[in-house]
Amino acid sequence: MSSLYLGLMSGTSMDGIDAVVVEISSGGICHVLASHNEAFEPELQQQLRHAVSSKQIALHHLAQLDVRVARHFAKAANHVLQHHQIARQQIVAIGSHGQTLLHGADQSPAYSMQIGDPNIIAEETGITTIADFRRRDIAVGGQGAPLVPCFHQSWLEKIEGIDAVLNLGGIANITLLGAAGEDPQLGFDTGPANTLIDAWVRHRLGKTYDQDGAWARQGQVHQQLLALLLQHPFFTASPPKSADINQFNLAWLEIALSSFKEISDIDVAATLVELSAVTVCQAVKQYAGHCKKLIACGGGCHNHFLIQRIQAGLGAIQLELSEDYGIGVDWVEATAFAWLAFRHINKQSGNAESITGAKQKRILGACYPA
Repeated sequence: MSSLYLGLMSGTSMDGIDAVVVEISSGGICHVLASHNEAFEPELQQQLRHAVSSKQIALHHLAQLDVRVARHFAKAANHVLQHHQIARQQIVAIGSHGQTLLHGADQSPAYSMQIGDPNIIAEETGITTIADFRRRDIAVGGQGAPLVPCFHQSWLEKIEGIDAVLNLGGIANITLLGAAGEDPQLGFDTGPANTLIDAWVRHRLGKTYDQDGAWARQGQVHQQLLALLLQHPFFTASPPKSADINQFNLAWLEIALSSFKEISDIDVAATLVELSAVTVCQAVKQYAGHCKKLIACGGGCHNHFLIQRIQAGLGAIQLELSEDYGIGVDWVEATAFAWLAFRHINKQSGNAESITGAKQKRILGACYPA
């Protein structure tokens, strides 16, 4: 028997919400039935990015953002149901990731903050909502991230020949799959994927992203800048590890650029693409050296220049896209949170000690009944 769940995801790009309706079998097999992206208006994007970059926000402003983001999440859920004529009564639960503002898994005490009040989502959709997935893992000693590797394992474990999954969001992470019926062997953030590239494009071109990587493709990698950026201690830290976009932001980049007299904007763009590609490939080769086939997903898959640079760095390892295995590159993370809601409802754990470093497995998320 199968049931329907709805997944909501907004990542570190802070440009909008991915919503998917997923049919999930009793064994956890997922099939995406419908999808939708609900864009944030530019003013809200700017406020969210300012809140993250400044790390200073008035409490009343934070509370207002929490409500505004939640209403956008509810709107995304309602739209995907209405557009695809799916009755809300068919949905068992919504799995809402929320919008991350802070993630400090290596701080003392550790923390992670996602906004998008699930009370409002449950009320405005009429659907039971599961949210706040990360903090239970942190409470039991984990990083709270990445949470998608357990879903990657469930999704792909029975397909022969697939060794690992690469997610290219704002931050990149990899999952090394285990044998069928087991936990993934390993999963961790490798560093920036799109976050620095997009920030530089917004800063220098006033655009939201570099379509197909066409701008960066025209530049030359500045090897000295690349070497300096690669000195960030995150890249040599051992897993479990998870990244915060504040580790890899414009302020950090500007400090590095101050060491050089003149680098063209376009060469900086090419260097940032290379940074993402190099750090992904280094992580794959160090921890998944036996890998023969790597499945890529996430918005970074639309940056063809980035994909080409990763494939070049992987050598003989075959890089394929998730859409060849049933889920489009834009919808994997939202599907993962629908799956995590399914796991919560069925009283099954959603984390793995090998991924986050948690002391024990736990049922993740809190439930807000319709």
